[in-house]
Amino acid sequence: MDRNLQQVNTILNLAKLTEHDIKAESHVLEFVPQILDSKQVKLLEVNKETLEYLNSGECLFIKGIEDSHVVICSNSSTFELKEAETSNSLLLMPPLNNGNLIEETGSRALRKQEVLGVYHTYYEMRHTKPKLQSLRNALAKYPYKGQNSEVSEDVVGLSFTELKEITQASEEEIINQLQEMQATKVQGKWRLLDVGFLFGWVSHLDSILREKQLSLQEVTPCNVKDWMGLYDINDVTEKCISLFMEVDEDNLRWKSEAVSQLFALYLLPELRAFDSKDFFTAWQQSMPIGVTANEEYLNGVALVDYDSTPSLVKYLPEFELPEEISERLDILFRNRAKWTLQSITPYVQPLADNNLNVAALLTKYARSSTINGVKYYSSKYIT
Repeated sequence: MDRNLQQVNTILNLAKLTEHDIKAESHVLEFVPQILDSKQVKLLEVNKETLEYLNSGECLFIKGIEDSHVVICSNSSTFELKEAETSNSLLLMPPLNNGNLIEETGSRALRKQEVLGVYHTYYEMRHTKPKLQSLRNALAKYPYKGQNSEVSEDVVGLSFTELKEITQASEEEIINQLQEMQATKVQGKWRLLDVGFLFGWVSHLDSILREKQLSLQEVTPCNVKDWMGLYDINDVTEKCISLFMEVDEDNLRWKSEAVSQLFALYLLPELRAFDSKDFFTAWQQSMPIGVTANEEYLNGVALVDYDSTPSLVKYLPEFELPEEISERLDILFRNRAKWTLQSITPYVQPLADNNLNVAALLTKYARSSTINGVKYYSSKYIT
C-alpha cells in the first residue's frame, strides 16, 4: 500500500446509513468467513489513539441522515469518512501463521488459502466539526413557553437518546451544545426555551429588582430562585441564571451581551427590519437595570444597514443560516457587501475548526480589501 495502514482490527458494514456500533475484535479475521458478501466489508484506517480507544472496549458510531454525508463518532469526537485508494491490492483472508510461528522442519508443505476479498480502497477518518443545527431544529418543534402555557398533560419533547439518533455528533459534543443552547429538560424531556418566555423571565426579575430598589449585584442566586420560583420550575430558573448571569460564589452580574442579544431577538422577528433610530431607543428602554445596549452586541443576531434610507436594523441570527460555509457567506454578502472581521466573525466562528480558523476560512472563501486602513471581506464573485 502507498501509506502505512494501521493493523485493521475493525471490519465495517457500511451498507446502511443507520447507526451501527463498531467494536475492535482481537480475532476479527476469524469472523470473516461468516461474511457471505465481501462487497459489504469495508476497511477503516485508524490512528493510534482511536485503535487504543477501540481496544479498550469502546464503540464508534456511524451516523447518517438524509441529504447529509455519513460521519463516524467516538464518545467525544466526530470524523468524516473519506474513501482513499491503495497503490496495490489488499487481500482479506482468514488468519495466517506468521513466519516466526512456523516450526523449522526438514520439509515444507503448501496449503490452499482462501481469499475472501480484494480491495483497492479503504476509509480514512478525518476529524471534523460536528453539524449541530439539526439539534436546534429538532428542539424548536417543542418550544417551552412557560408552565402556564402547557395545554397538554402529555410529556412532550425529546429524550437524550432521541437527540443522539438525529444529530451527527458525539455524545460529549451534544451535551456541550445543550449546555450552551437555550434548552433545558422539562419533565425529563429536552425542550427549546421560547424567546418570548426568556424575555418575560428576565423582565419579570428586573421588575422585582426595581420594586425592591436593588441591583442584581446586591442579591444572591438563592434570592433569584426564591423570587422566580412562582414564575416557573426550578430547572428553568437555573438554566436562565446560567444563560444570562455571571455567578461568582454568591455574587451575580448580568451577562450584558447575552441579555442584549435576547432582547434584540425578541424585538426584531415581527418586522424583520426595524428603523435603526426607533430600534435602538426601544432596545435600550427595554433593558434591565445595569445593562447598556451596545451596537457590537448585535453581531451574530442582526446587522445595521446604514446604506438604506432610513438606516435599518435587520434580523439575521447566526443559527438560522446554512451550515455550509459557501452558502452562509453567499447570504451574508447579499445582505451586506463588505464586512469587517469583527462583524462577520460571529457568523463564521461556528464553522471554524482546528484546521481552518475564521481568518483561514475567509481567505479561502471570500475576498479581502483595505479601505482607509480597515480590512473588509466581500464575495469572491462579482454579482
